[in-house]
Amino acid sequence: MKKPTGAININMKKVLILTVTAGNGHNACAKGMKRKLESTGDCEVKIIDLLKSYAGKTDVWVSDGGYNLAVSKLPLLYNAFYEKYINRPPQRRYSTPSQATILKIIPGLLKEILEFKPDVIYSTHFYGAMAATDIKLVYNLPCVNVSAALDYVLSPFWESGIGVDYFVIPNEDFIEYSLYKGYRREQLLPMGLPVDPRTLEVVSKSDAREALGLEKDLFTVMVMFGGGHWNGGFKIFKDVVNSLKGRKAQIIMINGRNEQGFKKTAALKPPAGIKILNVGFTTDVPLYMSAADVILNKFGGTSVTEMINKSLPMLITEKLAAQEKHNLVYLKEKGAALSFKNARTLKENLIKLMDDEALREGMSEKTKEFRKDASGDLAEFILSRPDADYTKLIASKIDFSKVRQRVRAALKAADKRERAKKKNKN
Repeated sequence: MKKPTGAININMKKVLILTVTAGNGHNACAKGMKRKLESTGDCEVKIIDLLKSYAGKTDVWVSDGGYNLAVSKLPLLYNAFYEKYINRPPQRRYSTPSQATILKIIPGLLKEILEFKPDVIYSTHFYGAMAATDIKLVYNLPCVNVSAALDYVLSPFWESGIGVDYFVIPNEDFIEYSLYKGYRREQLLPMGLPVDPRTLEVVSKSDAREALGLEKDLFTVMVMFGGGHWNGGFKIFKDVVNSLKGRKAQIIMINGRNEQGFKKTAALKPPAGIKILNVGFTTDVPLYMSAADVILNKFGGTSVTEMINKSLPMLITEKLAAQEKHNLVYLKEKGAALSFKNARTLKENLIKLMDDEALREGMSEKTKEFRKDASGDLAEFILSRPDADYTKLIASKIDFSKVRQRVRAALKAADKRERAKKKNKN
């Protein structure tokens, strides 16, 4: 690619990836994209956790520990909050509750941008999209800003990130709703969810099972509720064991960092005919997925996409956080997933999947409609963007003691314009 005249970076593309620790999905996608970009050999990538780098300890806890507490202990309250804000008029984008947090991080982020001078900023969380949008209300960023949704729903506050140059969405089904949120058609990239590209590697069930020491011709169920933040995984594992009693099968139980769950699984004596592979934290989840006939899981967007990439029939708990409920509704409508709300319906659907190979094959075929190499396509897109020239922004000599004040004033003015626009429409 020819370098434009006056560009600052002459050796390699520079990409700043913005993430937030809210569970592990955003960070995993950030790291996956970093690996993908750097594999080209001519790209310098830096990952910034926005809250850990520029906000207070309370903000960090709320985004991760507070979120996990809410979805595990106070799900009704969390889901009510989610539904309230997803139905909030998108014209209120400049006065959402998250704007207070964004104002805290903007001065530090702007300094980072001026020091690193990225050609592209890529955000795996709406906070990054919001920060870019808010900064651009006052300062002319010369880099290209790209953000990506990581669920099969546009969660609350994505409407506040419409100032990015490009927005990656799951597929064409989400174009209309993105337009409603305030995005323009030319911003939308229906590439899919950019998750670990290893999940696209084709590994036969036979080879995967041999590598894992499993029987090659035995019905295999994978259960994955690890991470230590969700307390229903072991109960569901026991329900799976009880559902398969009297049959021959093997169960892969992925506990992640949930040490208590790992110990409980190890202590459980399975009935005759049932083989259990007990797994703690692993970086080889794609290999375990390749060995499975069916998977039971929660339904975060990254997990959904990894399962889709492996063409796995999915049997999903209905005890979910709101965004995961939306993911489930979407994939059930598409015929790629079944769900269960208790031990009885789990057993009914699991036995149905075990006995009906045509059903499994049909669900697997449905997942192929959504299977995309989003990481590869997005990496290629990012690397094709022009170099950024920071000469003018640096010459403007930003007074960082007034950045927050200026952005706050710009947000108020923008909010006023949006309200007036909505009033005139009505």
